[in-house]
Amino acid sequence: MTEVFLGTIVLEPNRWFGVTHDRWGTTAVSAWLDAIAAAGFDGIELWESHFRDADPEERQAILDHPLPVSVYNTYVSFDDEADTDRDAAAELIRVTGAPKVKWNTGPDRDEAALDAYAARLGRFAAALPGVELVCECHDGSAMDDPPAAARVLAAGSRALFHTHDDPDLIRAKFAAYGERLTHVHVNHLFTGSPKLTDIRDELTEKIGLARELGFDGTWTLEFVHGTGGDHDEPAPMLAQAIEDLAVLRELLG
Repeated sequence: MTEVFLGTIVLEPNRWFGVTHDRWGTTAVSAWLDAIAAAGFDGIELWESHFRDADPEERQAILDHPLPVSVYNTYVSFDDEADTDRDAAAELIRVTGAPKVKWNTGPDRDEAALDAYAARLGRFAAALPGVELVCECHDGSAMDDPPAAARVLAAGSRALFHTHDDPDLIRAKFAAYGERLTHVHVNHLFTGSPKLTDIRDELTEKIGLARELGFDGTWTLEFVHGTGGDHDEPAPMLAQAIEDLAVLRELLG
């Protein structure tokens, strides 16, 4: 069965500092792990702040829970020349035992910047032997251009695509680095974060296209309907994620 994870960023109302500016993560993820597991998720994609900024008790509660940290979602900068912050992130990743790490570059995309990203990526990968690095290739980053991304990914990373990506962009990503695509973020934030039941046809098309192009990877529910709305709190966000999980499981077969 295809593995589907819950991104803990779903549970975080302060993901964009809309609640408080004195800290980033405000949700104790450990309090929700039993419910996430009971819903049938195969693991979590742990948003970095939910672990890095947690107290020792919260960290240990996450580590002790049987639901695995399947992906560690880092936002550590790849624009800094020094490896200090990336080395610190790598240490936390090793602590969680996550087999996959999602990362991003910044926006600089000239040849010198791409070469620098590749060099930093190579050192980051060397610090995490046996861990699969997965570039988000996020819109607005240097990696949103598939040929540029392929040049950097060759230094030691795989990649993901988003379900909001246009079919032509998905095809371009597979053409540029198809075998490196191993993960998907289910994210329709740019089109209003609809419930998956309301975009079944679109999602069916994207799943079919990905499989036609050879994809057989993992999936994370990254954002859900209600994100950024009046009821953007852990309980209703998890309830929506559970509803979306049922739709996604059905379509994945």
